[in-house]
Amino acid sequence: MSTPRPLHLHQPPPSDRLLVILSDIEMGAGGVQDDFPHSDFLGELILSYNEPPFAEVAIDLIFNGDTFDLLKTPYLDRWPHLISRDVALGKMARVAAAHPRFFEGVRRFLQHPGAARRVYFVTGNHDAELVFPEVRQFIASLCGPAEQVRFPGFFMRAGRVHIEHGSQRDPMFRVDEDKPLVEFDGEEVLNISWGSVALLETVMSLHPLLYVHDRLTPKDEVFKVLPELRELGVDAMWKYWTRDYWKGYFGGGDPTKKVSWRLVKELMSRYYNKNTEIELETALMEQLRERDDVLLYVIGHTHLPGVWTYGDRKLMQAGCLRNEYMPVDEGKTLRAVPKNFIEVYLRDEAPVRSSFVEVEAPEPPPGYVPESIFDVMPQVREMLAANQGKDQQEQQQARREQEKREAAEEREAARSAGS
Repeated sequence: MSTPRPLHLHQPPPSDRLLVILSDIEMGAGGVQDDFPHSDFLGELILSYNEPPFAEVAIDLIFNGDTFDLLKTPYLDRWPHLISRDVALGKMARVAAAHPRFFEGVRRFLQHPGAARRVYFVTGNHDAELVFPEVRQFIASLCGPAEQVRFPGFFMRAGRVHIEHGSQRDPMFRVDEDKPLVEFDGEEVLNISWGSVALLETVMSLHPLLYVHDRLTPKDEVFKVLPELRELGVDAMWKYWTRDYWKGYFGGGDPTKKVSWRLVKELMSRYYNKNTEIELETALMEQLRERDDVLLYVIGHTHLPGVWTYGDRKLMQAGCLRNEYMPVDEGKTLRAVPKNFIEVYLRDEAPVRSSFVEVEAPEPPPGYVPESIFDVMPQVREMLAANQGKDQQEQQQARREQEKREAAEEREAARSAGS
C-alpha cells in the first residue's frame, strides 16, 4: 500500500526559513480507539521535508497542540482526572509505544545534514501533561538532540508569526498558565481544565463504545440519523453532576472541581455537536487590528480550517490530522475527510508565503472503520432504557430547576457588577 504524500505545487520562495505547522494529530495508545494510527504516514510526511526542494531550507517543524491524545489515553484501564507525574508519564509511554515510526521520523528529520532543523511541541488541551518537566524530557529523549527539541508552552512566536493551539482562549479548556500544577493529597497534580475533568469523568466511560462516532463530522448530520446519542450524553452528564461531581467537591477538597451544571451541559453540547461557540477568530482578529508586530496568527483546536485577513495581516486556523469521517447516504457510508496543515515561509522574520497543504487520508487499518455506524444502537438503546426509570420526570424537573437557579444567580451577579 502506497502512503499518500503531500503535493507541493510551488518552489520555495526566497526565504530564511520555513515553518511547518501541524495541529490536532491526536495520536493515542494504538488499536481501533486511536484517532491517528498512521505513524508510517506521518513519518514519511515529516521526512519529505528533508528532500528537494526543501533540503537547503531551514525548517521549524511545529506540532501545534493535541499532538498526543493523552486526554483519551487510559491509565491502568481508567481515566483519572487527578493526573500526577507518574500518571502523565504512564500515558505518554503508551502513546510512544504505539507510534515508534513518528519518533523515528522526527529523529531522522533532525539528523538532516543540510539546512538547520528544529522541532517544537506546543501544549494543547489533549496533551496538557506537557507541563510536567518529566514528560517533556521523555519526549525529547525519543526525538533527538535536546537543543533541537523545544517546548514553548501554550504559544510561541516565530518572527512576526504567533502560533498557539487555541484552547487557552476557550473558557472550557483553559489551563492556569501561572499555576499549571496544584498540590493534592501530598503530590503535585495537573491543574486540569474543568472541561477536561467533566469529559474524563463522564464521556470517557462511553468512549469504548462510541469512539467511531466521536470522529464523525459534521455532528448535526450525525444526530439526524442517531438522535439517541445526544440523549445518552445528556443523561451521563446529569448523573455526573448530581452524584459523582459533588462527592469530589465536598468530600476531599478536590482542586480540579470548579464547574456548574450550566457549564457541564454546554460541554456536552460542545463535545457532541462540535459547535464551539468560542469564535477564536473574533478575538484574534481584534488583536491583528490593534497590533502591528504580528502579521500572522496560526491556531488549531476546532478542527475546522479557515482564513481571515485584515490588510496585510492574516489569521489561519488549521484543520486537523486526526482521522475524521463524513457520513453520507443517511449514514450508510463514511467518507474520509482530507487532512491539512500549514506552511509559512519567513524572510527577515516576516511571512512571505503562508498556505494550507491538503493531503489525502491514508487507508485505515483493517477493522478500523466499522461496516455500519448503527451497529452500536442496540447497546445505546439498552443504556437509555436503563436510565429511563420511574424517576425520569423527577430528573428532568430537577435539571430545569437547577438551570433556573443558575440563571438567577448570573442575573444577580450581573446586577451587582453593574451597580
